[in-house]
Amino acid sequence: MRVGNHLAIVCLFIGAAFAVFISDSLEQRIGNLFSFGLIPAISFYAGGHVLGLLLVFGVELCDLCFRYAVHLIRGLLSWAGRRVSNLTEAPHQAKPAELTTDANFVAEQ
Repeated sequence: MRVGNHLAIVCLFIGAAFAVFISDSLEQRIGNLFSFGLIPAISFYAGGHVLGLLLVFGVELCDLCFRYAVHLIRGLLSWAGRRVSNLTEAPHQAKPAELTTDANFVAEQ
């Protein structure tokens, strides 16, 4: 908003300079003051104010979207982690072989 204020002040000075230094009739000087001073100054001031409000709104909207994206990614990672842990548990694994000393092994010939 400061830039809009500064540009409005510059426009006022330019309009006043045109009104003072250009030798025309009084009506043309007042027209120059309005054309090169007041109308652009009001436009810059209002435009700076509106753009400042839009910038604040845009920052809040981006913050909201970022928070939603983080929440969504956390949920997806949690879901994927549960799926992977369920797959690695493998409930149908074979029982490990047990070695006993009383078994006799016969070699095939």
